[in-house]
Amino acid sequence: MFLTLFLVLIVIIGTGVAWLRRISRTTKERYQQHVPAVRITNLSTLKAEDTITFTPELENTGPGVAYDFLLQLSGWDGTFSVKAFHPQGPRYQTHSVPIVLGPNAPIRTKLLSRCYLRLAYRDCWEQRYECWYPVSQISNVSSRLYTIHINLSEPEFTEPHPSVSTMWKLLRKSPTYQ
Repeated sequence: MFLTLFLVLIVIIGTGVAWLRRISRTTKERYQQHVPAVRITNLSTLKAEDTITFTPELENTGPGVAYDFLLQLSGWDGTFSVKAFHPQGPRYQTHSVPIVLGPNAPIRTKLLSRCYLRLAYRDCWEQRYECWYPVSQISNVSSRLYTIHINLSEPEFTEPHPSVSTMWKLLRKSPTYQ
């Protein structure tokens, strides 16, 4: 009798755990369908006399739309922003942003402690994502200006990592939830 009750209890617990794992996996998969991932996919550099122009090509490689996108560089007076940055699909597009650094740009004239090229954006739930590409300043022996190098191979990411219950709540708020 006790053995039968114990086996029934094990089967019920096993079924409950399997059901919870399936719900968790499905929630994570549905959540990932809305996550944007804006990255620099190509970077061209043009040097003309004392002016350097970097042109990063930006692309949303994730499945979700990135909102309130912003590009900034330490020591660069400009910024670039887009309201909505769409992934591959009918509204897909890439953006090429010229970053012109003349001989008076702070990043070229003085040594900065930490330099980054920063991509910041939000997802459909207003969660903040950031991608930081390290920038190094190389002393140039022939002039007083620093040469700039943007390292695309080692970005740092600041992204939300919600729990499964938070993902479920966010998905419940989404108009596309089924």
